Amino acid sequence: MNNYKNFGFISIFLLALLSVQAYSGVVDTKLGKSFSAIFPELSKGYIDLNANGQLDRLDDMDEKIPDSGVKDGIIQVQEILEFIEANYRFIPMDKLQGVYNALLNTSGDIPKLISLNYSQRIETVITNKEKLGTDTLYLTPSALKKAQEEMRGYIATMLNAYKKEERKYEADFSAASDQLFRMIEAGYPLPELSKDDYSLLVSLTIYTIEENKDSTPKRVLAAIRTLGKLKARQAIPYLKKLLESPQYGYESSVALGNIGNSDAREVLIGKIQEGVSGKLKKGIIQALGNTGGEDSIEILLSLLKTGVDEKIDPETEKAAVQALSAVTEKDTRNRKVYSVLDSYLDNTDKELRILAIKGIANYKTSAAVSLLLPLLKKEKSEDVLMELVKSLSATNSTKALPAITGMLNDPNSSSDLKKEIIHAVGENSNGSKSVMNIVDYLGDKNPELRTTTAQTILKLYKQNPAAVAGTINRKLATRKDELFQKEASAILAALADPSTTVTLTNLLSSSFPSVKKNATWALYRIKPVNNLKVVTELQKLVTGETESIEVRINSVRALGAMGFDPPRTDVWKTLLTAFKLQDEKYIMLKLYAVKAIGELGTVNEQVINGLISLISREKNAAVKQAAVEALKNMNGLTPAVERILTGTFKRSTDDNLRLSILEVLGDMRSEETSVLAPALLNKDQSKDSKYRVIYVLSHMGDEKSLALLLELTTDPEVSVFLTGVLEDADRNVMRNLLAGRLKTETDPQRLKALEELSSSFEASF
Repeated sequence: MNNYKNFGFISIFLLALLSVQAYSGVVDTKLGKSFSAIFPELSKGYIDLNANGQLDRLDDMDEKIPDSGVKDGIIQVQEILEFIEANYRFIPMDKLQGVYNALLNTSGDIPKLISLNYSQRIETVITNKEKLGTDTLYLTPSALKKAQEEMRGYIATMLNAYKKEERKYEADFSAASDQLFRMIEAGYPLPELSKDDYSLLVSLTIYTIEENKDSTPKRVLAAIRTLGKLKARQAIPYLKKLLESPQYGYESSVALGNIGNSDAREVLIGKIQEGVSGKLKKGIIQALGNTGGEDSIEILLSLLKTGVDEKIDPETEKAAVQALSAVTEKDTRNRKVYSVLDSYLDNTDKELRILAIKGIANYKTSAAVSLLLPLLKKEKSEDVLMELVKSLSATNSTKALPAITGMLNDPNSSSDLKKEIIHAVGENSNGSKSVMNIVDYLGDKNPELRTTTAQTILKLYKQNPAAVAGTINRKLATRKDELFQKEASAILAALADPSTTVTLTNLLSSSFPSVKKNATWALYRIKPVNNLKVVTELQKLVTGETESIEVRINSVRALGAMGFDPPRTDVWKTLLTAFKLQDEKYIMLKLYAVKAIGELGTVNEQVINGLISLISREKNAAVKQAAVEALKNMNGLTPAVERILTGTFKRSTDDNLRLSILEVLGDMRSEETSVLAPALLNKDQSKDSKYRVIYVLSHMGDEKSLALLLELTTDPEVSVFLTGVLEDADRNVMRNLLAGRLKTETDPQRLKALEELSSSFEASF
């Protein structure tokens, strides 16, 4: 009885466990509830990274929270935090800050321990988000494409309704408008607009502001930002009015700055001369920097002047320096601006130093470069050094690049600074001259530094292929450590540069499997012509039982791609050894060996027999198909080959395989072709399959084959193609065939088609 009781208890326990696993809620703790309040969609098991109100599982973005910690069907706080850390780019700053605050203000032993483990990591995430831009909606390519297609649909619906004007379309217009503005509020960038789209959207946005300014501030703010992005001149009078609003003044000033024409500038100057303060003043100052113009510059410079006992308001000062720095992006050569920015290069505030560096670098003169270069040795702040590196590199000065790359040898340079230096080399138009300075970082212990270096080298290759390939060739000859050789050989595989063939051939004897994998793949892509050394080295790898399967597959593919089988090497024999491999793990090696035989073009009895053996005995459909395809490149039909192919055709239910067999038989002029073809001409076959069969029969061109084609004259799917094929057939054979069929045909539809065909033949004689 106790056993039964235990069984009942276990059953109840299992049912309870299953019910828990089916539940997708958040763990019921204080932190769990806090996170659910920040992300309400957690109740459905995801975080809405796309801000579109639904779960998206795209190729490059998955919003579902993985059940990665404890697989119990409940979303744990730690699982949420891991997901946030991996996807912070997509998450708005206010939500990230909310997560951080929740961690700091939690209670209880376990939550406090979680806070201890994760709060610093989330703080780092917030810092990284700030660098990206707090107001930027980060989107992957597929998410952006999907969103912009959706927005284009809403705009098209609105434009259609607007043009038709009828009341019945108003609901469609309103619904599409609401959805479009929902996406604009979320921060989605507008798609490319036609002239009609632009005109409608500007009018709609102004209308939205006028209708909602007293009721829906979030939507109005999004509309104001949109007018700035659209550079809508007709919106200037409306934005001017909104400058008076405490709620909308700042965003309106920013929008006017983005519009940036002389009318917008006049409005901004007029407003600041009235006397404004706080956030609005800051917005107008920054906007004047965007509009540019000498009158804007004079206003900005005046804000930085003080009397003997006066002090500049720090916020005003920072905004004015930022605006002057922005002015320099518009190719200004104003000496006063240059002089003011120069005075801030040694300011105690690093943000002001950064702004000054940006502005001076925009002058791109030798004097500007000479002014900034000494700061590389003096500056202590890493943030400022990073800006110096970026700005100096952007000047494309021949003096700047050696000074920047020289910092790579400084033991005090962090990995982050080195990444910035290497990235700057890639962005510089003379960067290929410094490839020798950065290539060693392909073997750095820091994976991010290795990735940045690899990406930069690939960019520099486009500038100067010979310099980059030559540098990697020389380095691979001297640096033998695995990490460097793996990363450098991966780059050679990506480049597929013929000048690296000797280096790659030497790497085939590497003791590192990953290096050999990269080298064999590179040689497959390069396809070196008539290179006996490469062929013999690849042959050793194909038959090497201690080599990784991927190395052997790449080697087989490279041999096939080269198509070179010189005397005494007998590449075909090497490839045939793979035909005999039976273990399932070798199936792809066998498949590519069969394909390589077809590419190689070597034809002899052993090759033919090897392929025929696979066709008759191989269980894997892909290998069998490849063997038939390989036969297409070979001549020499024998009764044995014909018998095997015919038998395989009759036994097979795979139409792709049967089509390939029919094509081989047709190329070999086998009489069996017209016997087997009807099996692939039934109504269930696709149009493309019928096309292939029609071509095979027309290529045969004998009376029996052409007679089969006449049966298809009532098939509307292929009638146009069929008529063209038959018109090119042997005229005497066709005239005799048509004369006989016209006497016996009883199908009215086919009779009509045959008569039309006969008329075309008679007319051509």
